[in-house]
Order: sequence, then C-alpha cells, then structure tokens
Amino acid sequence: MNSLKNHLSLIIPLIALLFALESILLISRTLNDYESKLGKNYAIILASTKELNLELLRNKISEAQDLTLIDSKIVLDRLSKNISQANIVLLKKSLPRFYSLTLNVYPSSSRLENIHKTLSTLEGVSRIETFTKSHSQIYQLLLIINGSTMIFSSLIALISLLLMFKQIEIWKFQHLERMEIMTLLGAPLWMRSQVLFRLACLDTILATLIVASGLVYISQNPTLLIFLQELGLNPEIFSPILDSIVLLLTGLAVSLISVWIVSLQHRD
Repeated sequence: MNSLKNHLSLIIPLIALLFALESILLISRTLNDYESKLGKNYAIILASTKELNLELLRNKISEAQDLTLIDSKIVLDRLSKNISQANIVLLKKSLPRFYSLTLNVYPSSSRLENIHKTLSTLEGVSRIETFTKSHSQIYQLLLIINGSTMIFSSLIALISLLLMFKQIEIWKFQHLERMEIMTLLGAPLWMRSQVLFRLACLDTILATLIVASGLVYISQNPTLLIFLQELGLNPEIFSPILDSIVLLLTGLAVSLISVWIVSLQHRD
C-alpha cells in the first residue's frame, strides 16, 4: 500500500503537468485552425476610382491572397425601380470600383491598422472598410482564451512541479542510507541516484499512458467530433500519437531534471 501511495504521489502531479501541456497544445491548434478559417472568410472592402490588381497589392501587403471585383449591378438594379434609366447610366459612370480583398492569415489589430494605412496610400483608393470593430472583438476574444489557457496551465504545472520535488525528496530520504554508503565508496551522482531515476522514469511512463489513453478516447468521441464540425473546426487538432511522444519526452525530461536537482541538493 505504501509503495502504491508513493507512486501515486508522483504519478498524479505528472498527470496534471502533462494535462496542462496537452491543453496548451490543443488550444493552440484550435486557435490556429479558427484563425485560418477566419482569415479565409474575412475580407477588406475597397473603393477605388482606378483599377486595382492583385500583384500591386501583394507588393504592398504580403498577406494579400485574392482580389475580387464586386459587381455593382445588383445595387443598380434595385435603384432602377426608383430612378430613371438616364440617371442610372450617369450613376454607373460615377461609381468607383469596389473590390473584396482577402488575406491568407487573420491579422492582429496592429497589423490590420498597418494594412489600412498602406491601402490608403494607393492611388485611386477612396474608401477602405476593414470592419475594425467586429475584427477587434473577435481578435481580443482569441487573445483572452489563449492567455487564460496559458496562465491556468502554468499554475497547474508549477504546483505539479512542487509536488514532484516533494515526492522525490521523500524517495531520497527512504533510500538515504544506501546512497550514503555509495557516496563513501566513491560512486558518482548518477549511480547513487539510480533508484530515483528508475522510479521517476517508471512513473512518467505510467502517467503518459494514462493521459494518452484519455486523449485517444476524447479524439474518438462522436459527440465531441460532431460538436467540432458544427463549430467548423478540424478534428485533426487531435494528434494522439504525436502528442503522446511529446508528452513522454517532456515528462521524462522534467522528471529526470527534478531528480538531478534534488540529488544535487544532498550532494556529499
């Protein structure tokens, strides 16, 4: 029972630490996927008295992806019911050209402001509509979600590390006599702490398996997949195999470094 308790005392903080890391990975992929879709649907409307082309805009704005001429015929057809044909012809001649500019990424608020300034310097451009208010609201929401996730996950990781250090110190105390004898015999640090390294690696593997199993279950949950599709998100934000490898390597690195630090504190 004591042996199981000792293992759980390290496995549980490791699970929390790996869960925090996985949360960061998932939220990061989700936001990137969402920003990609926003970038495809987001467009800047331009009014210009001169013809514009995509190459000209790409020379000024690296994010420019597509430029579409907006047909004003629909508006003119609606006005034709109340305006004479002669006035419609005059209005058509005086109307500027309207373009829809799409970007290959969803720009930040500061970048959008720079894009607006760049477009305003183009000859013939008389009006630019970037929908700044709605853009800023969406972008700020993304930043809040990402920032909240980072803070929450960092707190979990910090608490988990403190618990791990405490448990490793308990292990060190339990094997102190054996380690002191090896110290007197001149054994190097890694050999004296071999039992601690072995326990840490074993618990890390177990914790990774638990988190990876939960990740596989979530990634195959039909209800969650349907929910992601309704939100327009790509189910490929889940990558159980790749994430399991990342979690295992990260967990091993953190555990081994923790053991090394605790061992150095009691050196000699």
